[in-house]
Amino acid sequence: MKADIESHQFNKTLYFYDLVSSFSISLCGCPVIFEDQIDVYKSPQELLSFPGLHSQSKHLAPYQLRSQALKGDINKGQHIASCCMMLANTAYESVKHYNDGSEAFEFFRHIRNASSHLNVFQFNHKEPAKPAKWRGAEINQLLKGDKNPLQNQLCFGYFMGVADILELLMDIEKIIILQQKAK
Repeated sequence: MKADIESHQFNKTLYFYDLVSSFSISLCGCPVIFEDQIDVYKSPQELLSFPGLHSQSKHLAPYQLRSQALKGDINKGQHIASCCMMLANTAYESVKHYNDGSEAFEFFRHIRNASSHLNVFQFNHKEPAKPAKWRGAEINQLLKGDKNPLQNQLCFGYFMGVADILELLMDIEKIIILQQKAK
């Protein structure tokens, strides 16, 4: 298991370290909210406070979140998909100026677009415009708009998983590093 963990480290001097760290912290916190047997935040009086710079501090009540999760009002899979969407969207926007038109970057662009459309692929009549492939996954550019089998399908939880977005980001970092070495 240790070797697997080490192979999934992001370098803090590269592009996605802070984003992936925040993503990882959120996913690691899932059991605290979604699993009743964990003995944390079982009192309504426990609050977390967050200061504002332009507004008063806000207080979150983890007990309320747990109650909603245990009733099924908040879904763990939906939470994880939302975290993946936020990561994909922010990560792409932070490096889009490095988009070299490669199949992997084009794939990343489509993952980002689905993330921006609440986790749903939405292709207009011209999209997908270019080949978009990554590690055996493909978004067929020959089938445009409604003809594309991914149209209106979920991205995370159907087409991509948590491990996939992390590996995609590592591959995108490699593409950017190679671009910079070539300059």
